[in-house]
Amino acid sequence: MTHSQKLFKDFLKSLIPLTAPEFKKIISIFEEISFKKGEMPIEMGKSSDSVLFITKGVFREFTLINDEEHTLWISVEGEAVLDVSNFMSGEPSRISVEALTNAQVLKTNKEKFEQMLLENPKMSIVMNKVYFQNLHEIREHQILLKIWPTQKREELLFQTKPYLFRKEIKIKHLASLLNVHPNSLSRIHNQKSDSEPKD
Repeated sequence: MTHSQKLFKDFLKSLIPLTAPEFKKIISIFEEISFKKGEMPIEMGKSSDSVLFITKGVFREFTLINDEEHTLWISVEGEAVLDVSNFMSGEPSRISVEALTNAQVLKTNKEKFEQMLLENPKMSIVMNKVYFQNLHEIREHQILLKIWPTQKREELLFQTKPYLFRKEIKIKHLASLLNVHPNSLSRIHNQKSDSEPKD
């Protein structure tokens, strides 16, 4: 079993018990794909039927508002990525997904995934749990964005999702996720650095 497959198996088992034959059948519809930094497996305005499970690297989900990019979420290893509305309706995607680092994913498409849903009812339970987890995280993030001042907002995000503060994630993307100007976030970081005790 590859590292990617083990990561995916652990993800599924955290949601629902699976037998070895069931997992073997599920993993058979996925293939391992690599993306280079800057590549976009899902592009706004284009139709996408991809389901991605990240096994290495960092991805950013964003949209355009008044021709400006707004980061909606940043996803890392062990998380699933898809544009749910586009996946279900087949209409052009309302988001783009960009690899912020060289990355690897397990990928399948809508046709294979829907066939798997018919063959294994447990996958419907997995899909529902992932969907409701995503909704919960979206609600929590919306509440976070109402917190003031910005420094407190950043501190709370770090407490709940410290992996979003990796060096690979640029400050402009983190600022967009926190709904603040990058200069404001830079000032906060500089103030923290200045206040830290020197050796």
